[in-house]
Amino acid sequence: MSVGTRDARGHVISHSTDVATRVGRSLKLDLQLSIHRPPQSVRAWWTDLPDEYVAKDPREQPHRIRVLARDGNRIDLVGTWRGPFGTERLLPEALRVREDGSWTFDARAMGLRIHDEFEAIPSGDGTRLQIRSTITPAGPLGRIVARLMGRRILRMLARGWPTAASICERDAP
Repeated sequence: MSVGTRDARGHVISHSTDVATRVGRSLKLDLQLSIHRPPQSVRAWWTDLPDEYVAKDPREQPHRIRVLARDGNRIDLVGTWRGPFGTERLLPEALRVREDGSWTFDARAMGLRIHDEFEAIPSGDGTRLQIRSTITPAGPLGRIVARLMGRRILRMLARGWPTAASICERDAP
């Protein structure tokens, strides 16, 4: 697996947080990950969720997923995320699979709206996974959290997505 990030003009840059930008009130992160699996396997690993999932790999976040409802191309779920000092946080999310095969995750936490878009593009003998994350404040609390922790959250995502991609490369069907 390899990780590459690009700026708005498509030029390769050296560090993923270089591509994190503030656009209006939102923070955005754009990553491209190379995964040595076919696109349909990558998509299945991310979107074909069982009703209950417990991660086998301790690096995986969320480490537990419970599906609450399925409605057409939408899955409502709650993810259990590891926090500091052994704490756990529950995060309700909505997964949507689009007709073109791309998919999104949407969540609200700490006054922030988090929107992640994924597209699995064939690339040689594998897949180029394009991930776009957008964090938007939702009200006064969100503006405070975005100002104090926004860049830190983006750095966490920039480290977390490649970890998820390496697990996908290993475990995808």
